[in-house]
Amino acid sequence: MSQPRFCPQCGSPVEAGERFCANCGTRMPEQPPPATPPYAPPLQPPVTAPPSSTGRIVLLAVIGLVALVIVGGGIGWALINRSSTATITPTATATPRPARTTTPQPTASPIGGVVGQPTPLGAAALARTSQAQTAQAQALLAPTQTAQAQALLAPTQTAQALEAEVSALFAASRRVFYDEFVDNRNAWFTGVFQEIELDLIEDGVFKVLWTGRGTSYELYELSAFTNFISEVDCRIARGGGDGSCSLVFSHNNNVGFYKFEFFTDYYRLFIVPAEGELTTLVEGDPRLFTTIGDVNRLRVIKQGDRIRLFINGVLVDDLRDATYPTGRIGVSTTCYREEGGVEVHFDNFGIWSLPDG
Repeated sequence: MSQPRFCPQCGSPVEAGERFCANCGTRMPEQPPPATPPYAPPLQPPVTAPPSSTGRIVLLAVIGLVALVIVGGGIGWALINRSSTATITPTATATPRPARTTTPQPTASPIGGVVGQPTPLGAAALARTSQAQTAQAQALLAPTQTAQAQALLAPTQTAQALEAEVSALFAASRRVFYDEFVDNRNAWFTGVFQEIELDLIEDGVFKVLWTGRGTSYELYELSAFTNFISEVDCRIARGGGDGSCSLVFSHNNNVGFYKFEFFTDYYRLFIVPAEGELTTLVEGDPRLFTTIGDVNRLRVIKQGDRIRLFINGVLVDDLRDATYPTGRIGVSTTCYREEGGVEVHFDNFGIWSLPDG
């Protein structure tokens, strides 16, 4: 069915086949050729008469064109399909992807490689991969495990490091004085003092017995010390919490000194001035690492203004104080009960001088 035509000049209708407008005489444009159908109609051989040679040529050309389109389209589809399946398999023929449950998963091997997954990276790259995975795992576990490990190991490691440091200090020191009290070769005072104190050297120990309230000191008078180690074994044989034994150091007549005092249930370091009030620097409870009635070793390490206190090898306090930089060292006992009844034993009293600095 032909489409209606109109004059491009005046718009009047123009019959099909007319070359000019009947109204204004304008030349009509050539009609466009009929549109090509979207697909080739099925070709049927003529029924009444064989086609001419010209028709035969046209027919063959049309058939060849249709065949070319069909074959070309098939090749194009095959190339597109190959491209989409190339990521599944490297072969030319696409194969179904195996089910996920049947695909072996890579597992870490004992030598740090990967089992079931070939790789061109080589052993070095596999080792780096294994190390990276291990580092990731450690990073995830580290906060908890590290805290637990440190909580368990820190006391032991600290004690070992401290023991090594103390051993090194002893090795660098010079022993100035040591008494095991097998006799009175160092001329300690023995006998009754002020009718309330009895001092004895017997049974390999230095004994102080109190029948009243009081305090006594025994000093090594020959030298003053700034940097030193001093220690003594003491036992509160009677009197319990009413008696104490002490290491005194940096003692200066008419000035003052430090006193590291030990009871069965309490210890303290305090300053004893020649005039004025006592000043307690540190104090604590020693019962976690002592036994009542047993021998306990007191130790002081002084280096400059740093003072460290030990009981039975345990560091109980580490402080700094420069009130009395130097002085003499000795031992002391105290009875805090009016009626006495306190007995204290000393043994293995020693002094080691440390190098300056």
